[in-house]
Amino acid sequence: GVGWTGCGYWQAAKWGLVLPIGAMPSEQEMQNELEKFKAMQETLQKAYESRMGLIAQQQETELVKEEFDSIEEDAVIYKLVGPVMVKQNVDDAKTNVEKRLEYVKGELDRSNKIIETQEKDLEAKQKDLIKMQQAAQAAAGES
Repeated sequence: GVGWTGCGYWQAAKWGLVLPIGAMPSEQEMQNELEKFKAMQETLQKAYESRMGLIAQQQETELVKEEFDSIEEDAVIYKLVGPVMVKQNVDDAKTNVEKRLEYVKGELDRSNKIIETQEKDLEAKQKDLIKMQQAAQAAAGES
């Protein structure tokens, strides 16, 4: 987490950043950058959770597809539509599962691209914070 410690240091524990309060280029600027960093971490965490949900949907849909691949052509399939079980044609059911799988794979690809971009942005923000820390330490050394 990110927060104040009792010994007068601002701490971003996840990245090992410890910045002396009095030696920052600008205390407000540093606080603003750390808040942005924290928000970026939270956004990335939500993207990871979203991707996990898509992976679960993909696995579930692939299991259904495997079941359908081994099902007999004259089998009776029911689909849950709201509170009602509706009889469905085997070919229609297989087609729907294929479409669902394609959709989930597309969403997963999109999610992976978003996460990749967010990870790069977070890494860049981390580097900016380290530069600010180094500047603050240099300023503290001069005084």
